[in-house]
Formats: sequence, C-alpha cells, structure tokens
Amino acid sequence: LLRMSEPGGGFLRRNAPAEGRWHSRDVAAIAQAQGLGDAAPFFIDAGIPGTRPAAAPAAGSDGPWPRPGLTVVQFHNSHLVYVFTWWGLAAMVLGAAVLVARYELRVRARQPR
Repeated sequence: LLRMSEPGGGFLRRNAPAEGRWHSRDVAAIAQAQGLGDAAPFFIDAGIPGTRPAAAPAAGSDGPWPRPGLTVVQFHNSHLVYVFTWWGLAAMVLGAAVLVARYELRVRARQPR
C-alpha cells in the first residue's frame, strides 16, 4: 500500500529522532535522521492486509525490505459518543427553536391590531 507521510508525531506523542522512536511515519524527518537525501514524500507498506509473510526477518536483522505487516490500522469505535453528540446538538437546536417561537408568540400577542 502506498501511504503519504505523517509529519509531527502522534496525537499525544512526538517523534524522537535522536532516540530512534517514531510515533508517526514522518518521511522527511526519518530521511534526515538516517542521513538519506532525496527521499520520496510517501512510504510503501508491503504485503496484503490480513496475510502473514512466509518468512519474516528476525528482529534487528537486515532482512529484505520493505518488510510487510508493520502498519497497524486500528480505528477507535466512537459511535456512542457520536450518538450523544448529535442527539445533544439536535436537542439544543430544538430547544432554541421552541424558545424563539415562544418569544415571537408573546411579542405578537402584545402588539395591537
């Protein structure tokens, strides 16, 4: 899979190039930390999702690159939060509409015809 660079680090954690810790794939920073020139602004995540490579290289080895299966795609399930958010917003809009309608009815009732 072809993926674009993710500069800046994660939501709560910053990349630490001096320590070799990368919480996001910031291609430009990785290239600079490794002393590489002319790096492409994207990276390749090899392999087909859901499959395991036949012979994965051992940790720390200089096995074949790109190594498959390094990208973990995991989405947070926030559906209940979305339900409360949208129903809350809908209730506030409905409440504001009721208040405006009551105010308009009072103003019109006071005006002489």
